[in-house]
Amino acid sequence: MYLTFPTPTQSAPSSDADSPHIVRGPHRPDLIRTEILADLFETTAARIPARTALIFGEHALSYGELDQMADRAASRLIEGGVRPGRIVGLWLPRGLELLVMQVAIAKTGAAWLPLDADTPVERVGVCLDDADAVGIVSCNEFAPRLAAIGRPPWTAEALLALPFDTETAVRRHGALQSHPAYVIYTSGSTGKPKGIAITQGSICHFLRSENALLGVREDDRVYQGFSVAFDMSFEEIWISYLVGATLWIAPKVIASDPEALPRALIGQRISVLHAVPTLLALFDRDVPSLRLINLGGEMCPASLVERWAIAGRQVFNSYGPTEATVSASMAELAAGEPVTIGRPLPNYAMLVISPEMASEPALLPRGEVGELCITGPGVAAGYLGRPELTAEKFLRNPWSRDKSDTRLYRTGDLARIDEQGCVQCLGRTDDQIKIRGFRVELGEIEAVLAQQPGVGTAAVVLREAQGVDQLIAFLVAESAGNVSASALRTALAERLPPYMVPSRFEVLPQMPRLPSGKIDRKVLKAQPLAEAPASTEGSDTPASPTEAAVFAAMSTLFPGFAIRRSSDFFDELGGHSLLAARLATALRADPRFTSITVRDIYNHRTVGAIAAALEASSAQPAERVPDWTPPSAWRRWRCGLAQAGAIPGLVALRMMQWLAPFFTYHFYTGAPDDSIPYAIAMSMVAFLLTTVLEFAIAIAGKWLIAGRLRPGRYPLWGLTYFRWWLADRLCDAAPTYFISGSSLQSWWLRALGARIGKDVLIGSVKVRAPDLLSVGDGASVGNAVNLENARVFCGQLLLGPIAIGAQAHVGSYAVLEGNTSVGDWGHLDGQSALADGQAMPARRVWSGAPARDMGAFDPSSLRPRPPVSARRLLGEGVFFVVGAMLVAALFFLPVFPTFMLIDVLDDSEGATWIASNSAVLIFKYFALALLASPVMIVLTALISAGIRWSVLPRLKSGSWPVHSNVYCGKWLVNQIQESSLQVLHGVYATLFAPMWYRLLGAKVGRNAEISTALGVVPDMLTLGDGTFIADAVLLGDEEIDGGWLTMQPTVVGRRSFIGNGAYIPDGTTVPENVLIGVLGRAPDAAEMRSGETWLGSPALRLPAREVVTGHPESLTFNPSLLRRVGRGLVEAFRIVVPHAIVIAAGYSIVQAVMPSAAREHWGAVVGYLTLDGLIFGLSTFVFVALFKWIFLRRYRPLAKPMWTPFVWLSEAATNIYEGIAVPNFMNYLRGTPWLPVAFNLLGARIGRGVYLDTTDLTEFDCVRIGDYSELNAQCCPQTHLFEDRVMKVHHVNIGSRVNIGPRSIVLYGAVVHDGAQLGPLTLVMKGESIPPSSRWSGNPAMPVASGA
Repeated sequence: MYLTFPTPTQSAPSSDADSPHIVRGPHRPDLIRTEILADLFETTAARIPARTALIFGEHALSYGELDQMADRAASRLIEGGVRPGRIVGLWLPRGLELLVMQVAIAKTGAAWLPLDADTPVERVGVCLDDADAVGIVSCNEFAPRLAAIGRPPWTAEALLALPFDTETAVRRHGALQSHPAYVIYTSGSTGKPKGIAITQGSICHFLRSENALLGVREDDRVYQGFSVAFDMSFEEIWISYLVGATLWIAPKVIASDPEALPRALIGQRISVLHAVPTLLALFDRDVPSLRLINLGGEMCPASLVERWAIAGRQVFNSYGPTEATVSASMAELAAGEPVTIGRPLPNYAMLVISPEMASEPALLPRGEVGELCITGPGVAAGYLGRPELTAEKFLRNPWSRDKSDTRLYRTGDLARIDEQGCVQCLGRTDDQIKIRGFRVELGEIEAVLAQQPGVGTAAVVLREAQGVDQLIAFLVAESAGNVSASALRTALAERLPPYMVPSRFEVLPQMPRLPSGKIDRKVLKAQPLAEAPASTEGSDTPASPTEAAVFAAMSTLFPGFAIRRSSDFFDELGGHSLLAARLATALRADPRFTSITVRDIYNHRTVGAIAAALEASSAQPAERVPDWTPPSAWRRWRCGLAQAGAIPGLVALRMMQWLAPFFTYHFYTGAPDDSIPYAIAMSMVAFLLTTVLEFAIAIAGKWLIAGRLRPGRYPLWGLTYFRWWLADRLCDAAPTYFISGSSLQSWWLRALGARIGKDVLIGSVKVRAPDLLSVGDGASVGNAVNLENARVFCGQLLLGPIAIGAQAHVGSYAVLEGNTSVGDWGHLDGQSALADGQAMPARRVWSGAPARDMGAFDPSSLRPRPPVSARRLLGEGVFFVVGAMLVAALFFLPVFPTFMLIDVLDDSEGATWIASNSAVLIFKYFALALLASPVMIVLTALISAGIRWSVLPRLKSGSWPVHSNVYCGKWLVNQIQESSLQVLHGVYATLFAPMWYRLLGAKVGRNAEISTALGVVPDMLTLGDGTFIADAVLLGDEEIDGGWLTMQPTVVGRRSFIGNGAYIPDGTTVPENVLIGVLGRAPDAAEMRSGETWLGSPALRLPAREVVTGHPESLTFNPSLLRRVGRGLVEAFRIVVPHAIVIAAGYSIVQAVMPSAAREHWGAVVGYLTLDGLIFGLSTFVFVALFKWIFLRRYRPLAKPMWTPFVWLSEAATNIYEGIAVPNFMNYLRGTPWLPVAFNLLGARIGRGVYLDTTDLTEFDCVRIGDYSELNAQCCPQTHLFEDRVMKVHHVNIGSRVNIGPRSIVLYGAVVHDGAQLGPLTLVMKGESIPPSSRWSGNPAMPVASGA
C-alpha cells in the first residue's frame, strides 16, 4: 500500500475567515515550502559536514559521517523494496544506531513507524499489520522476537555493514511532500491502536514554524531524551538537524534518573532542553548552561516557571495533539505571569465549536465553552485505515483563508477562548479518560476483553472503588462461558500497559442498555460491586508465617487479586494512604506485629518487602506501658471545686480589658454636654491601662500563687498542680501577641522566672513552666513554638527543665517537652519534636518528629552577627513599647464609630419602645450591634490596609540583621496583622479571606480557600488558583538565625492542598496539585513535583492517596453564582455575630451598672462587672450549644462537598465556638474536671476522670474518649478533613487511660486502644489502630522500641 495524501485545494475564503472568535498565529507563507525531511537534513549536512551532529557516551558522529552512514542504510532499504509512500517499522534501543536508522528511512522517502524499545512484541505486530508496513528496521538483539511478526526485518548491523560501494548506491526517487513522513500510534477506541500519519510537508512546516519562535541555533547543544515513539522527540532531533545543532543522547540510566540528569546536562554544557514539566520539577539544581527550555506534553505549574524562568533564559510552553503535528500553540513564560498555552504557531489557528454539531461546525463566540479545534498546515490527513473516524474528527474548514488551512481537527477537548485570545482547556468531550496521568480510550480495553474466551459483552468504566479511582470491567459471559478474573487480568497484562488493566472484573447477567441499544454507562457507574470471592489463583505461596499473615491481609483488602511477592501495593494492587493504614491496622491485630507502621508500607511497597520489614520489626517489639492508678474522684473534684472558685476571677480579668473601655466611654457620654472626643480618649486610656495591667497581674499572680516551681512529678489534681494551673491560666490571659518577636518578649519571660541570655530573639511561644526555661546568649526561637515543660502523664504533673544553648536555633512550630536540651549552636528544625529526656548535642542539626540527628552544623556557615550598641538596643526597646501601644490603640479605634452608630439607632423611634428590662435589653442591643458591627470590621480592614500601604515599606526577599530598621518594619507588619485579626478572626475560612490577604499585599489566585494561616509575610506569599490552606498552617514564616532575618518568596501552586497544622518553610515553592498532609512539613522544592502527596516530618512521599470522587466541580471548585451568594451571606453572618454578641453584652452590662457608678458605689460596680462577666462567659457557651443543636443537631459520619449549606453551617458553628466560647469561657476550663462535662453537653462522649488541656474539638458528637485518658495541650481528635474540597466527618475513638502528647492529632476513623501512649507531635492516620498498652511517637506514628 502506497500512501499519498491529497494536496489541499484552495477554496474561496469564507466571509467569516477573519472572525474575531478565531485565534490565528502570524501569517508566514515563507515557512511553507516544497520539501521533505531528508531535504532538510541533507542541506545541513552539505553545509557543515564537520560539525558534530550526535553524541552518545564516548562516541560522536559529525553531520558528514551521519549522512554517509544513513546513505549506506537507505540504499540497502531501497534495494529491499522501501519506497516513498510506504511505512517502515523502527524498533531499536536508545543510541546512535536508532537515530542513524531514522535518517536512513527519511532518505528513502518512506515513513517510519517508531516503537518504544519496551513495547510488547504483540503490539509491535498489531501496529505493523495495521499500517501495512513494508518491513521493520531493528537490531540483532531484538531479531529473535521478530520471527512471529511476518514482516521483513532489517537489522541496523546489516544495513551499516562494510564494505559498501558508494558509487552503486541507490537513492530515493519520486518523494513528495504529500507522502507520509512518520506514523504515531495511540490508544484506539475500536480495540486496536490508531495510527496517525503526518505528511512530509506538515512536519517540515512545523519544524520551521516552531523554530521561528524558539530560535534554536547552530551553536546549541541539545538534550535528546524523548522516546522516538513520542512526537515531542521531533522538537529535539529534527529542529537540531534543521539548524545544525549538536544532539547529546542521554543513556537510559541517566535519562531516567532526575538526580543524575541535571549533573549530566551541566557536564555536557546543554543549552536547549525540551521536556515535560514533571521531569524538570524533579531537578535538584539549576543548569546554568540552559538558555532555552521548551515544555510540553502536560500542564505546566506556575511554580516551575518561577524557578526556571530567569534572566538570560527563555522558557516556552507548548500545546498540541499528535493529530496537529507535535504542537499547535506556544507561549513564552515569565515568572509572576499566568501560565497559558499561548497563541497558535505561525500559520496555525484555534477556534471553539459547539459540541452538538449538526452537518456543519458552529463557531462559538469567545467566552463560551465548546470543543477546541485546530487548523493549519500541521493538521494530519487522518487515521490510517479509519475513514469513518477520520471523517468524524477531521472536517472541512468553513473558515479557511487559503489552501494551508482547509482542514479542521476536533481535539475532543472542552475549551473556551477568553477576551485576550488565551485558550483555557476544561476537560474531555469523549470517552477518553485519564488514569494515573495516562490518556486511555476505554474502547481499546473493551475490545481486548471481548476477544477473551468466555466473554460475550464487555464495558469498562472509571469509578471509585475502595476509595480510589479504578478501572472496573463489567462482563456478560457467553452462554457456555466461564470467566476467570485472574485469567482475564493475565491475558490483558500481556497486551496492554499496566495502567490499562482493570482492577476489578464484575460479571453481570445482562448489560444495562439505553433505549437506543447502547450500553448505559451511568447505570454501570452506580452498579453495586459484588463481593469479590477469595481466591489464591495466580498468587504466590507464603513461605513463612509472616508472609501468610501479610498475604491474608492483602487478600482481604484486594479481593480477587493475585497476591505475589513482587506485587507493588500502590502501582499494581491499587493501594493508597487509607488502605495502607488499614493494612497496618489489620497486621497489628496479630500480637507479633504490633510494631508495623504505615511508613513501613510506604518505604517497602512490594508484598515481599513488607513481609520482610514485618519480620524485622517483630524482633523489636514496641515498649509496653505499665499499668498505673488514676487519681481518686475525691482528689479530682476537690481540685475542681477550687478551680471553680478561681474561674470567676479569671473570667473577670478577661472581661476587664473590654468592659473597662466600654464602661469608660458610656460613663463620659451620659450627659448631653459630654464630649465624645474626651470620652474616646479616656476609653483609650482605660484600654491601654488594662492591657498593661493584664501583664502585671499575670506576673504578680504567678509569683504569689506558684512561686518558683521545681522539676519533679506531682500528683494530678494536687496542690502543686492547682498552683501551676492557676498561674498558667493567668499567664495565658496576657495579650503576648503584642510583644512576640521583640526584646520585650525576653523581658516578659524573665519576669516570669525564665533565665534568658543576651541578644535572644523569641517569637510567639507558649511556655508552660517559665521557671524551668533557660536560653543562652544569641539563641533564637521561632514562632508558634510549644515549650511543653509541664504536662500530665499517668496521673502526674511532670515539670521538667528546657535548656536552649548559646547561639542555638529552634525552628518555628517545634515542640519541646520537659527534661530536654539543645546544645550550643544546635539547630532544631521547624515542625520537629524533642520528647522528654532527649538531649541535642552541641553543633548538630536535628529534624523530624521525633527529632533525629541529621548531621553537623557549621557555625561558619552563618554570617557574623553584626555588633549592636547599647543605644540601639535602648532605642529598639522604646520602639517596641511605643509600637505595641500605638498598634493596640489604632485597632481599638474602630469600636467607637460602632458605639456611635448604636447610640444613634438606639435613640431612633423604632428602638425606644423596647422596655428597659435587662433581659430584653440584651436582645435589643444584639439587633443594633448586628447592624453596627460591620462598620467596625470594615474600618479595621481599612486601617490595616492604610497603614500597610501608606506608612510601611513593601518587604523584599533577602537577609538583614535583626537589629535593623527592616526587622523593625517587619515586626510592625506582624503587629498590624495580629492586632487586626483579633477583630477579623472570623474572616478566616470564608470567601472574604483571599480578599483580606490581597489587601495586605499577598498574591492570591481565584477560588483559593484560606483558613487560619499563621506566620504569613504577605509581600512574600503567592497562592495559586484553587489552593486550599487548612487550619493552623504555618505558611512562609520568616527564618531568624544567628542574628539575621531572612525572607524569601513562598509559593503554593494551583489546586494544591496544605493540611491542618502543616509547616511550609520560608522560601518553599509547592508545585501544582500537591498535597501536604496534616502536621506535615513541606520538603525542599526540588524534591516535589506536580500531583504528589507528602506526609509527615521529615516529609515522606506517598505513592498514592485516597481520592474523593463523585462530586461535580459545581460543588467543589466551580460553584454557581447562587451558591457563592448563599455561602457569602452565611459567612458574613458568622463574622459579625461574635462581635455583635460581645458588644450587646457590653452595652447591657454597662447599662446595668451605670446607676451604681453614678452614685460612686465602685465596689458594687466591680462586683456587678465580675458577676456579669461570668454570666456572659457562660452565655457564650449556651449560645454555641443552641446554635449547634438547632442547626446541626447530632454530627454523624458523612461526606459533603464544600459548596453545600451543611458545610457552611458547620464551619459557622466552629467559628462561633472558637470566636466567643473558647476565649470567654472554655479556655478557662482547660485542665479542670469541668471541661469534659461541657463537651458532653455539646454531644461528645467523654468518660470519667478525663484530663483535657485542649479545646480543639469540633464535631463533638464524633469524639469518644474513655475513662482516665489524658489529652495534653493543643492535641486534637480531628473529626473532619477537607479532601478534594469535600468535607468528610467520622468518629475518633480514644480508649481508656490513653495519654496523648502535646500537638498530636488523631485523624478521623482511627482508634487508639486502652492504655496507649502517644508522644509529642504524633499523627495517627485515618483508619489506623494503635494497639493497647503500647507507646507510639512520630509523624506518622511509629512504635517506641523497648529501651528507647
